[in-house]
Amino acid sequence: MRYDVIEKIGEGNRGEVYKVRLENGEFAALKWSKSYEIDKEWEILNYLKGTFAPKPIFRGKKYLVMELIEGKPLKEFIGKKEYYVTIKEALKGAYELDRLGVFHKQLGRYYHIIKTEDSVKFLDFERAVFSENPRNFLQIIGYYLHRDSNFDKKDLNYLISLYKENPKKSLEIITKVLDEVIDKTI
Repeated sequence: MRYDVIEKIGEGNRGEVYKVRLENGEFAALKWSKSYEIDKEWEILNYLKGTFAPKPIFRGKKYLVMELIEGKPLKEFIGKKEYYVTIKEALKGAYELDRLGVFHKQLGRYYHIIKTEDSVKFLDFERAVFSENPRNFLQIIGYYLHRDSNFDKKDLNYLISLYKENPKKSLEIITKVLDEVIDKTI
């Protein structure tokens, strides 16, 4: 696959991400691995096929090319109504990942949740694993809502225990609660 590097758009301890132009003129993201095997991340992205994740395009030995996700990280919305709208969409995405048996492991990092023009996408699946007991939904509840004074801790603990028995019902309830918080937020 031929591509031209446009610019570096991110870097972490384990890899670098570049915006690239593909030979067909479309833009994509190239993730270069510094210190981990790219195969597992590729396998998970390929399995998800764009479901709350970047769509995979091509895999090389130490890199992969995937859909370029353009949007804003969750952190940019703190204190605004859009924060809760994004959390609500992220919980729907987390529920889907749980249903599909993929545990992201790092959704407690604001920059892994991206609000795009019409949805939410999760980034950085390098530490993700297939799991019979994924906890993406619980991770978002615990990390973002348990620390938020708009939510009663007892109610959240109930939703956590309910999620283990009836995930869909728990999602329905927290969606209604978030709608109420969104309506109250300026």
